[in-house]
Amino acid sequence: MKRSLYAVLLLSVSVLFFNSCKKESKADKPVTIVAASGDINGSLNEFRNLLGSPINTTTGAVNGRREINWDGINDSLVGKSLPNDFFNPVSPEAPAARKRGLAYESPGGTFMVSNTNFANINPAAASQFKAFSGDKTFANISSNIWEVTFEVPGAVTEAHVKGFGAVFSDVDLNNSTSFEFFNGTKSLGKYFVPPHDASTSFSFLGLYFENGETITRVQVSHQGYLSSGAADVSNNGTADLIVLDDFLYSEPVAR
Repeated sequence: MKRSLYAVLLLSVSVLFFNSCKKESKADKPVTIVAASGDINGSLNEFRNLLGSPINTTTGAVNGRREINWDGINDSLVGKSLPNDFFNPVSPEAPAARKRGLAYESPGGTFMVSNTNFANINPAAASQFKAFSGDKTFANISSNIWEVTFEVPGAVTEAHVKGFGAVFSDVDLNNSTSFEFFNGTKSLGKYFVPPHDASTSFSFLGLYFENGETITRVQVSHQGYLSSGAADVSNNGTADLIVLDDFLYSEPVAR
């Protein structure tokens, strides 16, 4: 009888210890980082699985994800300054497909889409860039620090997401290009985009926060900007110039 009681007590302690370890392990991993260069398709699919399905194209969703690849932008807008709310207009007349809950902002920044990798802005650097999907790429051509923010799709209501990532072209150097994630004024950490490898010009960085943490804005930083006319480091310049393509993020929900 004593042995049976001892065995029960030992089993109970073991279960408690195991459960405690499981909780500590989960708490030790509040964020999943997906970073890749070269063939990034597998990493994009991994990140899509984290964000969830479906890909939402209308307003009113609370789960799933959003994606932006810039190729749906009308050719008449290529090479022109885009409004900061291009992918979240609130007018009833605006196309529902553009109401994706994402905005970008930068004092003095000019956001633009190109189908020539910005050859009209910086012809010396354009040969370094490639579009990942379609033939259009995106950049802030006049500032190297800017922010992505989130709203409820089709509304001006502030929102948060659980994960955000983007495809970059021609990140050449370690620690030259980064995301810093914020929840309100609290920094959730600064993470660097890996440089591309010899096989392609592409890199990807995405973070998915767990345990209830959320993202309200993302600060994007890169060494140079295209309208400066500076040469890329690949052409013996002093700045690591980049462009972006696909954005992926979880469904923005009201704070």
